[in-house]
Amino acid sequence: MKLTPREKDALAARLRDYCETELDCEMGSLQADLFVEFIAMEFAPVFYNSGLRDAQALLMKKMDDFADSIAALEMKT
Repeated sequence: MKLTPREKDALAARLRDYCETELDCEMGSLQADLFVEFIAMEFAPVFYNSGLRDAQALLMKKMDDFADSIAALEMKT
């Protein structure tokens, strides 16, 4: 996953804030940047693929709804 410099900086800042607030530790800018890159490379595909599966399930449900609607419109012979 490619992050823009602005996105990367924002995520690194949030990570530094989180570490300071929740873990009571300080993280430097370089450390945060590298950690953000690691998360983007290793974790993003898992979340992305999960989102695709969710979208596919939703689309399949909608297709079933369309099929039911079409069946309801069919004329009885």
